[in-house]
Amino acid sequence: MPRNPTPAPDPWRFFALALGLSWAFWAPVAFAGWNVWSWPAVGLGALGLFGPALAEAVLVARARDPALRHDYLQRLVDPRRIPPGVWAVLVLGFPLINALALLWGAALGEPWPEFETARALLDAPWRLLPFAVFVLLFGPLPEELGWRGYALDGLQARFSALTASLVLGLVWAGWHLPLFLMPGTYQHDRLGFATPGFWAFVLGTVVTSVLFTWVYNRANRSTLAAVLFHFSINFSGELFALPEPTQVFRTVLVALWAAAVVVVEGPRTLRGGASWARFLGRGAFAPDFAFVLLSPLRRLVLSPSRLAERLHLREDSRVLELGPGPGYFSVEVARRIPRGRLELLDLQPRMLELARRRLARAGLESRAGFTVADADGTLPWGDGAFDVVFLVAVLGELPDPLHGLCEVRRVLKPGGWLSVTEQPGDPDFVSAERVRELAAAAGFEPRESYGTARNFTLNFVRPG
Repeated sequence: MPRNPTPAPDPWRFFALALGLSWAFWAPVAFAGWNVWSWPAVGLGALGLFGPALAEAVLVARARDPALRHDYLQRLVDPRRIPPGVWAVLVLGFPLINALALLWGAALGEPWPEFETARALLDAPWRLLPFAVFVLLFGPLPEELGWRGYALDGLQARFSALTASLVLGLVWAGWHLPLFLMPGTYQHDRLGFATPGFWAFVLGTVVTSVLFTWVYNRANRSTLAAVLFHFSINFSGELFALPEPTQVFRTVLVALWAAAVVVVEGPRTLRGGASWARFLGRGAFAPDFAFVLLSPLRRLVLSPSRLAERLHLREDSRVLELGPGPGYFSVEVARRIPRGRLELLDLQPRMLELARRRLARAGLESRAGFTVADADGTLPWGDGAFDVVFLVAVLGELPDPLHGLCEVRRVLKPGGWLSVTEQPGDPDFVSAERVRELAAAAGFEPRESYGTARNFTLNFVRPG
């Protein structure tokens, strides 16, 4: 998340207050079964829409922090925070999504909408401005003053941007629940409660929350950008008025868009940076994309059990794994050494933490140690400390692989095993011929070879 110069707000207090205020106004309408456009339901319904804004105003006022107030106001009124690329998303993003959904539906034989709202505005253009103001005031402005303007910073201070988006999206979807019980609302009249349309609405809200966080972070924490994005969604939705089957297509398109954002920008910040370049290029694998390394599909390349069988493990073996990442192979290795010890060394603390959690879930954390260090430097263990050292798709990441293997030879016992595995798709792939050259130069003797030219394990022994 972009740097927040003020203390992070408490999102839980905000959620309780926002939902409490909105639902307090909406509950009488829902229980009485009043149409939301009748009096006094219309007044109560409108006040309920301002629940997030009222909650934010109360909490900002109670904080009595001039810096917080200045930051909050500046994020709302300063358009200079919003880069040109984000402006393009605000203006074109959802209109294009709606157009693509319409074309998708038409290709499958769905009826073309009548565009009644758009036709009415074309017939009386003077109504366009009042209509736009109405759309802005009853949805985008009061909601975003609270959801993104207040709560999102507090959530991102506690979680990754993706997790914060999902949490906020679920609360945001839940906030709408009373509207499904109020006659006259879109949620009640066109979707209904607990229908397929209801669940599509909930899913769409949660998924769209990811895009809101992306826009907000890319626009330097601009609440104004969130308000305009929300306005674009609502305004274009009113103009297009998608029929119900086509709304499912739009939800799918929005989900694909959000998934692309997560992959390209990285789930930790949803605003790009070095992670994507490191995902595609050479060097240590980015922790933001650790889920790729944990994919079950990796078993098609090399399963943890098959690798463990190649390591000549005994129950009391002392094993060093260099560059374990999130611990995809570590759990199986630790499981096979009940009286031994597995040491994990990685340059990235976040990767080690992911590996520690995996081992803890398997009940094996007590058998492992975790060291943050560069495998290309001096390894922090004495001579002959290990029976086995193994590397999977790591050798090519070392700036000086020969020095790294010499250090491995030092910490191995005489007769100890070095196992080097290289896998397809790795931008740092090292050929089998090159691995043999480096191992020989470091003083190892070749012993075993498994796999193919692009997916192999080579085992070496330190001479005794």
